[in-house]
Amino acid sequence: MDAETINSLIKVLGHTYEKLLAEGLALGSSPTPLFPEGQNEDLIQKPAPGVELWFCAENRKLERTVITLSPIFNDDPVYEGELPKPFTRKMDQDGVRALMGEPYQSKGPVKLPPPIGITGGWDAYRIDHTNAEVVVQYLKDKSACGLAFCLIDKGSD
Repeated sequence: MDAETINSLIKVLGHTYEKLLAEGLALGSSPTPLFPEGQNEDLIQKPAPGVELWFCAENRKLERTVITLSPIFNDDPVYEGELPKPFTRKMDQDGVRALMGEPYQSKGPVKLPPPIGITGGWDAYRIDHTNAEVVVQYLKDKSACGLAFCLIDKGSD
């Protein structure tokens, strides 16, 4: 996977799995339920190591493209390919804010149950002229560990 493919996936947020499949963007196996049993609101497809596509189970629309830059758990796969501009694989909160400005939403460090422990929080930025945002997730040391490109209003495309 490369930056161009990720940009294409960002542009098709809100499109159905079938439309992505027709456009050659749904790579790998079909989306599967997040949980093996019970009600699932999300289906997930993993087209490349460190990349997850999250679809709404009800209408199969792409709601989120998640990229893991560094593992939270030791066995988390990490995305090794290129990222869309202005993102790089080695970023920290100060650098992201210098590039992107002040986030429109932000959450500071949070203490989560083991094995995660303390996180570094996240910053969210709207993507110009779209119904989408990018959320940058940070580790305790404020280095970026993930990017999530998400629909803001899931009722719209």
